[in-house]
Amino acid sequence: MIEKLKNLRTLHRGFEEKLPLLRDFQALSECYQILNKEIQILSEISDEAFKLGREFERYVQESLRLIVQMKGLIEDALATFNERDRLEFSIRKIIQFNRNYDYILTENLNSMITYAEFMEIMDKGGVPSHFMERISKAEKIVKDFTLLIKFLRLLYDRPSDIFKVEFLLRTLNAQGLKWVEVRHLERETGIPRDEIQDILEALTLIGITERMERGGESVYRVRDSGED
Repeated sequence: MIEKLKNLRTLHRGFEEKLPLLRDFQALSECYQILNKEIQILSEISDEAFKLGREFERYVQESLRLIVQMKGLIEDALATFNERDRLEFSIRKIIQFNRNYDYILTENLNSMITYAEFMEIMDKGGVPSHFMERISKAEKIVKDFTLLIKFLRLLYDRPSDIFKVEFLLRTLNAQGLKWVEVRHLERETGIPRDEIQDILEALTLIGITERMERGGESVYRVRDSGED
């Protein structure tokens, strides 16, 4: 598994190197092929992810979701390659999405490799299990802190986005939709999916919203919206 993860990291670096060349059809096609390889490898890893714990599984599923999203954007660019205006629009979407995509995917891959390497050492009797628990807690603290920093930056730069997301979530809850998927908020607000996800995660962290997993996807509601 460690070799597969390291191969994924190498593939991702190759993908990022080709991004400035998206207006070249060959480079665009190669990006698409890289994403297909990444999805194949992550799908194989996903079958064994449960052995390394829920946090590792979450990294795998989040990474897979992001890569599938990027693949969809690359597909749009390939489909519009001969239409200059539409191609430019597709490329702008890819570049905008990649701002968070590259950071999150790189962090996830590094975390997954660390998990896999420590689990291998544990299997050989090298590291006590309580050390792994402490490592997991430390990683969660770092992740939560990073999330709050991003939230504060949004609060300063684009407070209206936070208001739109929370207001729409409250409205949908009040209309009877107790748990709301991110795609509903994305469609109604026009805010990028990853930004909405960050806003909701931060709001959950500070106690304004609640989250649960449904069908492998996170759904949210305002904390005072009542029980099911």
